[in-house]
Amino acid sequence: MENAPLSAPFHLTGAYAPVREEQTLHALEVVGEVPGELRGTYLRNGPNPRQPSPAWFAGEGMLHGIRLESGCAAWYKNRWVSAERGPNTSVVRHAGRILALVETALPFEVSADLEAVGCFDFDGQLRRPMIAHPKTCPTTGDLIFISYAREAPHLVYFHANRAGRIVHSAVIDVPAATYMHDMAITERHVVFWDLPVLVGDWRSPEPLRWSDDYRARVGIVRRGGSNDEVQWFDVKPATISHSMNAWEDGDLVVLDVVRAPRIMTAHELYRYTFDLRSGQVTESVLDARFVDFPRVHPAVEGKPNRFGYAVELSSWETGSWQRAVLRKYATSTGVSEVHDFGPERLPGECTIVPRPGAGDEEDAWAVTFVFDRRRGASEFVILDARRFDEEPVATVRLPCRVPVGLHGAWLPG
Repeated sequence: MENAPLSAPFHLTGAYAPVREEQTLHALEVVGEVPGELRGTYLRNGPNPRQPSPAWFAGEGMLHGIRLESGCAAWYKNRWVSAERGPNTSVVRHAGRILALVETALPFEVSADLEAVGCFDFDGQLRRPMIAHPKTCPTTGDLIFISYAREAPHLVYFHANRAGRIVHSAVIDVPAATYMHDMAITERHVVFWDLPVLVGDWRSPEPLRWSDDYRARVGIVRRGGSNDEVQWFDVKPATISHSMNAWEDGDLVVLDVVRAPRIMTAHELYRYTFDLRSGQVTESVLDARFVDFPRVHPAVEGKPNRFGYAVELSSWETGSWQRAVLRKYATSTGVSEVHDFGPERLPGECTIVPRPGAGDEEDAWAVTFVFDRRRGASEFVILDARRFDEEPVATVRLPCRVPVGLHGAWLPG
């Protein structure tokens, strides 16, 4: 990368380094067979600064897209997200709009061809950043999200209907801006956390700070609720990177997350069970392996899920992972099966794509970009979710590299 420092941090070198040019590629090589009914676009958003950035989360974002149709890989494209402090973390489609997201700025809309449209503020209804991981209700199509900021109010909860109009918002009283990169929903509730990870300047090398004096708690409020209705639960001090899912079981709300006891320490798959009637909470480890980037089938978001997926970071060096495998969990037991691409191939977060018309949670594919160190290039891999540990259904070999990280989405149709 031009102008990179002589001793560059991990996010500017190797598999993570930004790519320098935008490309549109056709006639892509496919090993195996792309399922004919798999029609849509996979989009991945991640940091790709034009100039050296002090932290992985800083700088412009870049979208990487691959289009599947008629049993073929029709194209691959990559485009910078053209926005001030360009959204560089995740992507969501809502009310017909494709939105690139970062929790420090407004959503930025792009076209189906990944071309810039402009900042999206819900027709003037949103005047503050949107969280990087809003939740789409599989029943209503509504988009539920929070916004946190260093300036008061530090936390606001929003609910947008499927037509793209914000129909509810509520200020939630918290004493400071803490790191709320993700959240969770159930069929009737919204779940968020207020933990001892204080937010500073995102442009600095260390934008997050641990505080031993800050109270650790999780808040639960009914959908459409207000600050006065939030039920707070004290929990052990921790940091939560991402949620896998949450659901209701009578008076219980169960929350599965990726949790660590401090900043920049190994994350584990962790379960909270909140009793809304008694106010008690139980905590347990589901898998002590270092995992992150959890996902579930989109139809069970906020509902009981039989399976969950995550990336096991089995070799963590200087803040980056050098060896990784994918895991599929049976959430009732925590038992998992693994898909290992081998020591020279590095997978990212996998997204679960339902088979059209299927009702079973396993009747789906798991898709992801994988970086192949031997070729110095990436692949788009399609796994059968039911036969997760077997050979891929198809592998689309790209002649270029997709930098490792961060979050993607499948846009069907």
